Amino acid sequence: MNAIFSRVSRFCTAQSLIPENAALVIGLSGGPDSVFLLHFLAHVQEEKRLTLIAAHLNHEWRIEAENDEQLCKELCQKLGIRLISKKMSELTLNLKFNGSKEEIGRKARRQFFETVAKEHNAHAIAVAHHADDQMETFFIRLIRGASLAGLAGMKPKDGLYIRPLLGIKKAEVLEYLHAHQILYAIDASNQSDEYLRNRIRNSVIPALKLSDERFDASFASTNEQLQQTEEFLQLLAKKTFEEISANNEIDIAKLLALHPILRTRVIIFWLRQAKVPFVPSQGLFDEMNRFLQKPSTGEHVFYGKWQVVKHHKLAQIKIK
Repeated sequence: MNAIFSRVSRFCTAQSLIPENAALVIGLSGGPDSVFLLHFLAHVQEEKRLTLIAAHLNHEWRIEAENDEQLCKELCQKLGIRLISKKMSELTLNLKFNGSKEEIGRKARRQFFETVAKEHNAHAIAVAHHADDQMETFFIRLIRGASLAGLAGMKPKDGLYIRPLLGIKKAEVLEYLHAHQILYAIDASNQSDEYLRNRIRNSVIPALKLSDERFDASFASTNEQLQQTEEFLQLLAKKTFEEISANNEIDIAKLLALHPILRTRVIIFWLRQAKVPFVPSQGLFDEMNRFLQKPSTGEHVFYGKWQVVKHHKLAQIKIK
């Protein structure tokens, strides 16, 4: 096996990303990262007995979009991999525009990938984020004031999504594609400083690397420590929740007695257990704390969709 493929394969094994006999959806944009991922998974397909389905979403935002879609079709045909391709205008999307075109595109892709995965009973959705993406994401979230959970960055496995390439760099991806003369699409907008990610990629990170040659290794070490800390806090929140709750009800006094950081973590775990929609913001946590601190019984509605109900010193989440 090629050296770079061997490294990716070892990473996947260490992180338990690709079980044998799995059906995987591959997010395929046609760019170098997803094309490399497609070739890697095609390489291990027989060994792992995988069913591979590539999924391409044409956002219809660039004049080159049709060419990108055609490139994906030709790549998949050559590798014998099924491709499901859709135009964004063909999807039924319920997305609220928040001023970020990048964010709308990301949400549309996720919705499309998850629909394809559901329709084909896929075990996972493979996306092509690599180590450079991890670094860029850290600084984006730092600028936006992210919590520890946000700064810990992307996980190799996150729900339905797997990221087999997190252990390698973009330069290694390009080196492989060029060495094997594999075509890929080039998105000119990736060079534009109109987008925050590009400004970080083109200016901030190069400056940091010039400042200290140890930057790459130091960042990787720090990121690993952040992820380990985040994993520990998640386990602690789960354990604490189980200790202060029973039958879907939580002991209000015990919850309020927790350190504010742990209390917030337990509240997040509680909401996720209840499977209610929420945005983990300080405003939400303050609102919940104020309601739970009131001595009276009663109920409080959140997002117009679910409520916290207090009775007999216990609290419960109910769907409206």
